[in-house]
Amino acid sequence: MVNRTLLQFDRRTASGRAAPGRITLMLALAVLLMAPGTPAAAQDYLQPPEEASIFRLVTFQTTGNMRIGATQGNGEHDIVDIHNAIMAMKAIQAAEVSNLPYIPADMKSLIEVGEESVNAVRNVYRAAVDLSASGALVDPGGERRVFHPYTSVRLRTPIPNPEKVFGMASNYIEEGEEPAEIPSYFLKAVSGLIGPEDAIVRTSLLEDGGRNTHEPEFAIVIGRVTKNVTEEEAMDHVIGYMVHNDVTGRGLETGGTGTEGSSMTKGMDTFAPMGPYLTLKEDVPDPDNLQITTRLDGEVWPMPNAHTKFRVHSIARTVSFLSHIMTLQPGDIIATGVPAPTVVLRAGDTVEITIQRLGTLRNHVVATAAEAASQ
Repeated sequence: MVNRTLLQFDRRTASGRAAPGRITLMLALAVLLMAPGTPAAAQDYLQPPEEASIFRLVTFQTTGNMRIGATQGNGEHDIVDIHNAIMAMKAIQAAEVSNLPYIPADMKSLIEVGEESVNAVRNVYRAAVDLSASGALVDPGGERRVFHPYTSVRLRTPIPNPEKVFGMASNYIEEGEEPAEIPSYFLKAVSGLIGPEDAIVRTSLLEDGGRNTHEPEFAIVIGRVTKNVTEEEAMDHVIGYMVHNDVTGRGLETGGTGTEGSSMTKGMDTFAPMGPYLTLKEDVPDPDNLQITTRLDGEVWPMPNAHTKFRVHSIARTVSFLSHIMTLQPGDIIATGVPAPTVVLRAGDTVEITIQRLGTLRNHVVATAAEAASQ
């Protein structure tokens, strides 16, 4: 295994992908973290055992329409179809569903109606699991199936239809660097959103030597209408967090004025992978103390400042400052910037981004949209 890994690093060095002076670190980390035998569906790579109990909101699909689901951990537990669970519990007259608030059918609408409904989803999930374990709830199966094995569904991006997706530039520094005083924001195309395991498609504009890169980012999800809030008020307007890959066409040729900027290089189709879960704010008590790990084809990519403690602007400042520029809506997403160095993506690559307590976002890179459709 070590010899094979060395050969892989030699190949990447020759292609210009490996960061100079960091091969030893890459090898050490890869050997430590590439443990064999981890199940593919739940392989979120040796994350701490306590993460198995973290509540997750998901958007998923079996056949037909997308559904709201809930689960725990990183693939170890079934996904519960929330609306089917409610029907199944009503059928047995379970007290837990006797006085539920309205729970909409999609994640953005769920966030819009408020925390009472979000908390009701958590309660439905827990009740369904407990009633099933006791034998009181029998899964009806078929179109009304309540419990889905993690590997039997297609997870989609948790919020498929946000009004806005923001990115931030120069928001991570290394020790000794001077931070920027004012946050720098840009808008990323909502049409570029894809979910876990979906394909990142290299546009033909990047095929002839043009570079595109992955950028692992911690993303904030807005929970209520937010306008001109103070930093002290800002966290009350955050509902949770997600993993984001801010894929960027750094080699894209743009017009002479430069007005296109990041809206073009970051706005291409499939260039906004997001997920796999929406993790609620209360389940991430210290968002400024989370490790970020990126793997390319299973190899750890060294990023010395890949930890949320290196963010320049706090979550509260980020939300507050942006709310004075434009009104933030429930379900809006703010990606908070990328550590360094980024890595060039090539067709055939698999990129995985793990953020502590948030899970692993995994995507594959293909050359054409036709390849993506065939997967």
